[in-house]
Amino acid sequence: MEKLKEEFYKIILKLMVSAIKITTKHIYRLRYIDFDMKTILKIFILKQLMKEEMSGYDIMKRCEEVLGYKPSPGTIYPLLKSMERKKIIEGKREGRRIVYKLLPKGRKFMKEIMMAREEFYRKLHSQMAAMEEIFGGEITIGWKEKIIKKYPLLPKIIFILERMGSKRANEMLEEFYRRLKNASN
Repeated sequence: MEKLKEEFYKIILKLMVSAIKITTKHIYRLRYIDFDMKTILKIFILKQLMKEEMSGYDIMKRCEEVLGYKPSPGTIYPLLKSMERKKIIEGKREGRRIVYKLLPKGRKFMKEIMMAREEFYRKLHSQMAAMEEIFGGEITIGWKEKIIKKYPLLPKIIFILERMGSKRANEMLEEFYRRLKNASN
């Protein structure tokens, strides 16, 4: 049973890596936004602009509410201007504020991101359904909490591994797995 649980968690890890690859592929292919550390913030901004038009200040407040931190104006406004130059969003002056809205190119980009997310969820659901069929609900209950919440560095590690190439990443994962297995014995 423990061996199968271990295999299940390996599958989940592979699916997480797959999701990162899919998202990276869509972002690179579309070339609307360069894939760098600010990409998540850009996608967050676009997601908010899908819901409603917002000013830069409104976006900073929403970041604080949802993400738990308030980016500086020196971070938000250059991102907005960059997306405006790429014709992803458009800013319109309303009094002293500039209110931004999503343009068709931005909507297309967000549609691609949502499609990548849906593909990841389909793959994940398929694996989860198979594991539930084999073991009942006990193995899959709380897997997110067990993996992501218990090990918050895991998504960051996956992101770094993804950037270094699969051969080198797999070598490092194999070494880490051997060390982890030895430490747990």
